[in-house]
Amino acid sequence: MRDVINFLKETMGLDEEEKKEETETIIVPEHSFYEIILMKAKNLEDIDDVLVQITEEKNPVILDLSRLKTESLEDFKIAGEKIKNLRETEKAEAILLCKNEKEIIIITPPEIKLIKKE
Repeated sequence: MRDVINFLKETMGLDEEEKKEETETIIVPEHSFYEIILMKAKNLEDIDDVLVQITEEKNPVILDLSRLKTESLEDFKIAGEKIKNLRETEKAEAILLCKNEKEIIIITPPEIKLIKKE
């Protein structure tokens, strides 16, 4: 009986459908998606994390430095030097967004251009 079923499957072409492997098509976009990181820096380790996000992950970061400034002015100055160095060596861009009570900046990798309009 099983031979008859297999014979019918072969003659009707049903056996071929079972043997075909499914191939999967994957479409990869030209540009990967960016994540925008929002961060409040509490110490210099947070600044190092920001630098990694920009240089390695290529993600823009909106960074609030106000807590770092109030808790340690020395760390705030070192953070400023690290960001300045990042701009010079990696060609990253940075713009101060707010300078009243909060020190908020946006830093982007070179692939993302910031345009400041007045």
